[in-house]
Parts: sequence; structure tokens; C-alpha cells
Amino acid sequence: MVAIDRQDEAAVNRIMRRADWRFLLPDPWPARCICFADGLLAQAVAAISDRVIDPKTHPVGDCDLAVAHNPTRQTLQAAWEALRPGSTCYIEWTSPLAGGPARLRQQLESIGFTEAVCYWPWPWPDRNSTLYWLPVEAPHVVQYFLAHRTPGHAPLSRVWSKVLEVVWRISLSLRLLAPLSMIARKPPVAEATLLDLIQADWSNWSSAPPPPRLDWMLLTGGAKMINKVIGLVFAETDRCPRLIVKLARVGESAAGLDRETANLRAVRALQPDQVDGVPQVLFSRKWAGQTVLGETALTGRPLYTVLRRDNYRDLALKVTEWLACLAGHAPPCARSDWWDRLIETSVGEFERSFSQVLDPAKLQATRTMLASLGDLPLVCEQRDCSPWNILIANDGELVMLDWESAEPRGLPILDLVYFLTYLSFFIDGAMDSQRFMESYRAALDPATFTGRVVAECQQRYLARVGLDPDVLLPLRLLTWLIHSQSDYRRLAAEGISQPKPSDLRRSMFVSLWEEELAHASTKR
Repeated sequence: MVAIDRQDEAAVNRIMRRADWRFLLPDPWPARCICFADGLLAQAVAAISDRVIDPKTHPVGDCDLAVAHNPTRQTLQAAWEALRPGSTCYIEWTSPLAGGPARLRQQLESIGFTEAVCYWPWPWPDRNSTLYWLPVEAPHVVQYFLAHRTPGHAPLSRVWSKVLEVVWRISLSLRLLAPLSMIARKPPVAEATLLDLIQADWSNWSSAPPPPRLDWMLLTGGAKMINKVIGLVFAETDRCPRLIVKLARVGESAAGLDRETANLRAVRALQPDQVDGVPQVLFSRKWAGQTVLGETALTGRPLYTVLRRDNYRDLALKVTEWLACLAGHAPPCARSDWWDRLIETSVGEFERSFSQVLDPAKLQATRTMLASLGDLPLVCEQRDCSPWNILIANDGELVMLDWESAEPRGLPILDLVYFLTYLSFFIDGAMDSQRFMESYRAALDPATFTGRVVAECQQRYLARVGLDPDVLLPLRLLTWLIHSQSDYRRLAAEGISQPKPSDLRRSMFVSLWEEELAHASTKR
């Protein structure tokens, strides 16, 4: 595999995202490739391969993967000759006049390729990072995709989403959809794809008989290189996915999948029958040296896409009740059993990470407020309880996604503070205007629209979990100390090993901590 300079996070991310089609292959890290393309696609092939062969050398029968962009028949023939038996080709066509899937398959089969599967990537891979890889010849998957696409939260985004859907439907019916990507094999085929392995192991995690055929669509979003790739797996004519698989885009992502596996199993063990809407681990395995996590397919619409002023309170209370149910009715645990792990560690990391921009007096005030905490029940913290990770299922129930950061034996109300803060950001329009602190101050004031709901939800949670109201302010402070580390990790991922004060001051969570301290001083 060719080494990449990871100091330029944006450039590396763009290259790796350009290679997301590799998860459609039997092996996402092919050793020896031949590439009939240039530009970003050629860079992506080099990034995932041990060696890229120059087509001008006319290799014969020893390549694991051939990649081509808008190939001629001559190029397809050269790709065939370069591949060893059982290997794979990946082809992209960018013109809607290239023909539909059937015509493109005929081209490949006339050369000798078999098992061709056609995908529609969107947006166009060379223009932007692709978000979807849709199997266009699986109509049940296409219909699911069109029915469950997530529109933006802004009105213009919603209108544009509807326009795109109309254009896509027309393009599909006329077989003019572009771009198209096709995966095909050079026989005899021996190496199993991930879908083959899932089908073969079906009886290990399901009591239902294995379906004769599986299809999937890939979701390859995320702003960072370490974000996971998600596969929605469908059985034949299913209208909804049977399961969801998560894959590590890069090696650094594997640890997150391992954490999510452990956290979901811990939640299941602690609360086996009390909380619905938490995915269940079906399997965790290796595939081609990659970590693959299989979970139950819990689907719905992201909460923020259905949020309006007239349902803001109802949704806030619904999530409050769900989090209180997740917390359960555990008795208080001695402070000495959790203080170092949950409090002292968080304060220490915050101080070390942001010491260049922290006021020592504010740090001392924070320590004083946290020291007022006594014994508390230990609860499961999801730690990414945001309106984009909460789905509203078709039956109206809640689904909570993304348990990678969870703390199975954490502290109460932190998830609620995080959720209500971001919910107010969405309802106030701060996600677009970036006026986060103004929105947060309003949410702290019970006289405002959002503040009334925040106060009601906090009081209800405290009562349901059996907490003294005096714990609210110190636990609100702790919320932002904990989440500030995600900002610091982001700076580290961007190659800033020693962030400047100007970088650190951009942390929204540090600003929220300061706002919370200022609010607390007015309550004394």
C-alpha cells in the first residue's frame, strides 16, 4: 500500500473517499492493481494497493484488480488480459449515453467477465465525495433509497431534495442515469465477497433460513477519513434492510467498531428488556483483514428532519423519557468508586488539552462545583445523543444510533444536556447561522421558548431517575468538559500536534463550558 502524507487531512480524506468503491470488491485492499485512469481515481488506486502496474508494460495474468474510467473495448480487453483468474475489475462510466446496466454488462460479458453488478454513485465521484452506492438493478433497494433519503433541515435543501428525486426517477426510467460503476469478475470465481460471507454465516445469528440472494447499498458519508462505511443489506425483494454492516474505512476506524461492539453488548447485558431502539450486535468478524460489525437494522427518519416549533416540546419530552428509561432506577453508587474514572480523568484531560486558553480561576471554580457532587447512580451514557443520531421509526418510536463513544457505567443527565442543547440549535436555526452561544443562553433562560422546554425536561429526568436538583449545574459543566475532547481529537486528526491558542479557542465545547460557568455564577 502506498504511503500517504497524513499531515494534509483534507487531501488524504478526499483520496480515501474516492476509493470507497473498494468495499464492493472481494478484497478492499488489493495487492497488485492496474489502472486505466488518471487524476484522483489513479491516486485512490495507489492509496489502497501495494503496487500499481503501468498499463504500458502490458502485464499478463498477474493483477488482482483492474480499474478503468470510460473504457474503450480495447481497454477492457487489456484489463481482462492483465487480471489473474478469479480477480476483479472496477469500471466507471460518466456519460448517460454510455448505456444502461444491461448494455454495459453485455460489453463486459463479451470480453469474458461474469457476475457484473452495477451501482450508481452519488454525488459524482470526481466532483465531490460520494455519499451513496446504489445497486440500480435491485428495484426494492432503489425504492427504499428514494423513500428514505434524508432531506436537509433548511427549506431550500428540502426543495432541492425533491427536485433531485424527480430527476433521478426520470433518469432511472429512461436508463440515462450517470455516472455508473460496475464490478465484474474474471472466472473462475473463487474469492467470496462480504455479502457471500454474510449469507454463508446466516444461521449463526438468525433463526430464519438464509435468503437465496442478498443485495446492499453503501452509505459512504462522513466528514472525516475515520468515519465508518455503512452497508444496508437487503434480502431479495425486502422493502427494508435485514441488517446493517459497519466497516472501517481506514485502520484507525477499527478501534471505534470494537468499542461500539463492546458497548452495545454491555447495554444489552445491563438492560436486556427495558429499552427499545438500541441496535443489537449480530456479529463482529474479520473480512480481508478488516473489522466488520453486523447490527440489527433499526431504521427511521433523523429526528432533526421532522423537528418543528409545534412538535419541539413533544420530541424533547419523548427523548427525555427514553433517556430516563435507559438510566433505570439504579441505587446511588459511592463517589469513591467512580470519581477518578469519570470526573478526575475528564477534568485532567480538559486541563491538559486546553491549558493554553483556560482561565485558572474558571478551572478552580469548575473543580469546586464538581466537588459538591455526592454519591450518584451509574447509568449508561450514549455520549453522542444528538438529533442526527436519533431516528423516528415508522411506528413513532425512537432509535438511537452510533454507540462507539458510549460509557456503559457513566453518569446521569449528561446525554440529556447534550441532546437538548443541539435540539435548541436546530430549532433556533443556529446550525445554519452558527450563533451557538446566543442559542445556548436562550436555552438556559426558563422564560424563553427553548428555555421552558429545557427546564421541564431536566426536571422530569431528575424526578424519574431520583436525582437531587443540586447535581444539575455541576453535571452540566461536566458535559462540556467531556465533549471538548472530541474537538481536541479533531485537531490532532488534522495533523495539528501542538494546536495554537487560536485553534483551541475555536472549540465550541470550551465556549459552552464558559457559558455554563457564567450562568452558574448568576444562580449563586
